Amino acid sequence: MDTPDGPWTVIQNRQDGQVDFYRSWEDYKNGFGNIKGNFWLGNEAIHRLALTASVLRIELVSWLGDARYAQYSTFRVENETANYRLTVSGFSGNVTENSMAPHNGMSFSTFDRDNDESGVHQCATLCKGGWWYNSCYGTNLNGAEYKNDADNVKQLVWKFFYPSRKYAGMRKTKMLVKRIQP
Repeated sequence: MDTPDGPWTVIQNRQDGQVDFYRSWEDYKNGFGNIKGNFWLGNEAIHRLALTASVLRIELVSWLGDARYAQYSTFRVENETANYRLTVSGFSGNVTENSMAPHNGMSFSTFDRDNDESGVHQCATLCKGGWWYNSCYGTNLNGAEYKNDADNVKQLVWKFFYPSRKYAGMRKTKMLVKRIQP
């Protein structure tokens, strides 16, 4: 509620490594974790929340304590039949890179349901998370490994959060959604 231009609904929160995010399709579908701590709201709930025109805001805090955000004026997640396909566009914010761009139009993938575009490997297994992987990612906010490790594909990362570092690890991430009022 204290985020600018709120109120917002938090759909993902990572603040420490207490909850395992390397989960099955069913877990990501229904949601998991603790609403007062680390959690994923659930793809079904996110889909229903974003049925009407919505905005996505992603708040990031690096292991060095630097806080930045990315915001998208268009956000939508389709239903399970469409594999929770993501629509995200209209980037703004104070991060250097639009790291969600490679994920636009992608279906959600987990280790037990591969929907990525990679012909070489299953991104959800390689990157240890559930996400809208392409081939494989520009950002991986649901990576399983919660640590500051140089360019580790299994951790929480945002591509070029620091211009000199391809994949900077994040200590905290939060994804928030709000409906656009007509």
